[in-house]
Amino acid sequence: MSREDLYLLTDSKGRKYLVRLRPGGRFSHHRGAVDHEEIRKAGPGGVVQTHRGEPLFVSRPTLEDYVLLMPRSATVTYPKDASAMVMMLDLEPGMRVLEAGSGSGGLTLFLSRAVGESGEVVSVERRPEFLKRARDNVRAWGAENVRFVEGDLAEIDLEEAGFDAVAIDLMEPWKVLGAVARALKPGRRAVFYLPNITQVVELLNALPGHPLKNERVIEVHHRGWDVRPPVAHPSFRQVGHTAFLVELSRVREPEGDEHGDKEQPGGDPEKLPVAEGPGEGGPDQGP
Repeated sequence: MSREDLYLLTDSKGRKYLVRLRPGGRFSHHRGAVDHEEIRKAGPGGVVQTHRGEPLFVSRPTLEDYVLLMPRSATVTYPKDASAMVMMLDLEPGMRVLEAGSGSGGLTLFLSRAVGESGEVVSVERRPEFLKRARDNVRAWGAENVRFVEGDLAEIDLEEAGFDAVAIDLMEPWKVLGAVARALKPGRRAVFYLPNITQVVELLNALPGHPLKNERVIEVHHRGWDVRPPVAHPSFRQVGHTAFLVELSRVREPEGDEHGDKEQPGGDPEKLPVAEGPGEGGPDQGP
């Protein structure tokens, strides 16, 4: 299976279709059909027409396109959130990343690209059907620096301080805080993807006793605009709230301390220091 066979078709209404070309294949649209060979001949940047005259713009799918259009077993991490998580984790080529909750493999692919061929992503998923879907999607994109592990993060053996970053997308992430603390290098970051604010509160309430410190909680909004001069206005269709992103840092423990022996700097969420942003009149921190 080669990524070179993946193409993106965009119709006259802006609707996108992910197509894997194969010998003798044919793409069917509600306004006609076109042979795969014609799509290949047109190539990226070209245009083909169905037998009923519908023009289709041909291009290569971006990673964002692929993640939104690939087959799913679970809701994917939206690209806007995945890219923010890569930033918060401060990833660069050669790093090792631990992921828990492979889902359909969307976040996995963003992590894979960030650490490059010299890095590695270890993705842990306890549900076999999700693991298979994620593995298939990652392979179809051509990523070769991902290793999948079936199991529960709280129960599998992990190399202590063996990872530069940890990305978590689980329903009850507070149950794996001990595993996160063991796996993460001191000073490095873990980011949790949480759809509900009640999960955020539960997670931060569970921090005492773990060498983890709350750095920030954010949500990411992108506002699309419809611009057709002289008319310009926000798009009528918008992606609203998808998740809260919680960033924790690994605190170095005094020598001789064991995880969980005493309260660590995570503390009560209500007593945690809040990093101050720009002063009054400073840059707008909104989306």
